[in-house]
Amino acid sequence: MKNYSENPEHYKQLIAQINSEVDFPGYLVAHGYRLLKRSSGSQEFGKEAERIVLQTKRNPVTYFNRNDSLDKGRFFKYLHKRSANFYVAIKQGLGIIQRDYPEPSPVKVKKKNSKPISLEKCYHIEPLTRPIYLTEGRGLNIDTLKSAAFKGRIFNAFHINDNDGRIANIALPKYGLDGNIKNYTLYNKPYRDRKDGKIKKFRLFLNKRYEYLFVSNPNIEAEKVVCVESGFDAMAYHELHGRPNVFYVSLSGHIDDKKLEQFHQWHNKVNRSHDLPLHLAFDHDIEGLRYDLVLLSYWLNRKSNQVFIETDWNRPVMRLKLNYLSKSVAMMEQDTDYINAQISNCPRGMPKGLQKAICYRDKVIWELDLNRIVLLAQHSRTFWKLTVEALSKCFAQDILKMDKSPTMKDWNEELISVKKKSGCRLASLL
Repeated sequence: MKNYSENPEHYKQLIAQINSEVDFPGYLVAHGYRLLKRSSGSQEFGKEAERIVLQTKRNPVTYFNRNDSLDKGRFFKYLHKRSANFYVAIKQGLGIIQRDYPEPSPVKVKKKNSKPISLEKCYHIEPLTRPIYLTEGRGLNIDTLKSAAFKGRIFNAFHINDNDGRIANIALPKYGLDGNIKNYTLYNKPYRDRKDGKIKKFRLFLNKRYEYLFVSNPNIEAEKVVCVESGFDAMAYHELHGRPNVFYVSLSGHIDDKKLEQFHQWHNKVNRSHDLPLHLAFDHDIEGLRYDLVLLSYWLNRKSNQVFIETDWNRPVMRLKLNYLSKSVAMMEQDTDYINAQISNCPRGMPKGLQKAICYRDKVIWELDLNRIVLLAQHSRTFWKLTVEALSKCFAQDILKMDKSPTMKDWNEELISVKKKSGCRLASLL
């Protein structure tokens, strides 16, 4: 056999022939590898601790070794790495391409358990018996938890630690319209991460069924519907207002089309007479104001025969485009004048830097800088109430109401603040 340096082109041709003609999967099976996984473009083989992945869509087939980042390439590279020298690898390769190998045996698919473990059993979810996180950390009264709105709708999820102790998390259920629980979110006080030493929130969403909502008891004779961001805000609102007959809906952390559709269906189920006021009680921050406008627009687009609202969010500016179904310029001008007059009634007039609603020939455009509104300090709630209720009076017969917490960011913080001022001892969440 001639030396490579005497005729390199000859050897390059031989290597190309070996790479293109070899049955790589068959060779591995013949040498004791088992097929572990198969997809449309790859096959993974195992032999003891070694894992070889073939990328079968490529021509020639390439491979890589999961345990060695340098062990990768085409078949001749694989063979050369496991041969005494280059010339032995060439000789072996030429012999290999003359052979036929059997097909790899099919991958054995493990049968799935026909009886999946329920969330309740997997996470030890039980009726509420240890409400300490709610009463001491969230400031909630036990009577609120036992009220008609929330009784039987709050749970414990017990984590069994290494010392066989039971850590009592709070589990808030997410309901389907059929009344059955579809999911839970678990809560507890913040913890210190052992890896980086940082304080982190404990919040565990148990599966990917994000569209379902935490709602209060839908079977009460509700006087109004109140939308909040978290279930804890709903409970705090309920306590601060003397536990009224209210149906609460929590959107739990983010808002999207699926959640809005669930909200719409719950609203129709509870509001059979279609005359209950809808209170927007989201947080008083940029995200809470955005929630107000998104839900308001969605609700009006479902209910109003006058206008269809498009929202364009470019943080921190929300742009509302009001498309009038009647195409009446007179009506558009009338509503624009009314909206601008209402928001000018803020104690200091229209805040500097905020846009007026502008009437065009075919639509009304209104841009709202939510950051500027939040920064209005004591006047921000007044201005925002005028903003939202101006739209409500124009298009919703004044059914939509603004219901921000008076002094704090959200209703749970408001409850804690009120109780601290009255001398109640509350455990810190930090």
